[in-house]
Amino acid sequence: MICRLSSKILTFVSKYVDITSEMNDIYQYGIEITISSILNIILVLLCSLFLSDFFAGLTYLFIFVFLRSFTGGYHATTYFRCNLTIVTTFLVTFIFYKTITYYEISFLVFEAIMLISLVPIIIFSPVPNKHKPLTDMRRKQSYKLSIVIASALSLIGLILFALGISIGAMIILTVAMISLLILAEIFMQRRGYHEG
Repeated sequence: MICRLSSKILTFVSKYVDITSEMNDIYQYGIEITISSILNIILVLLCSLFLSDFFAGLTYLFIFVFLRSFTGGYHATTYFRCNLTIVTTFLVTFIFYKTITYYEISFLVFEAIMLISLVPIIIFSPVPNKHKPLTDMRRKQSYKLSIVIASALSLIGLILFALGISIGAMIILTVAMISLLILAEIFMQRRGYHEG
């Protein structure tokens, strides 16, 4: 569906803009990624509306998109799987978020979750992706930024949680989900399912 839609958009744009045949695939891929990203955002926001917690969806999306742009992580092999993955990871994160806030889990347990979540980011980020190769300088910058951003977000989440502001739990759990997706991608690459 996304491939066909992006092809139609590219055909339409080609009528007004001169696109060389060498650039066709690049534009096609760019349009596909844009459509898939917009669909991901819409799906998560619709889920959060359905779950009556739009702010949790916004928080998840902001952290997920922002932090993952530096850390990398699991990438699905099809757009359908990508859409399914982001909805599923949001729902799992949301369930844990509601469980933690409902049962008032101990601050020490929450602090442990935060610290454990930082380990994969420190060890593996940025995770290589064949579609987004990084120069050595960019890799080093992404590594430093991923640690700083993940640590800052985790600290903000911890402070908010300590102050009784529940969205702090969503922040920490979103960072934890990103860490799990990093581990999933490393596992897939080592098994030969994804090339780095």
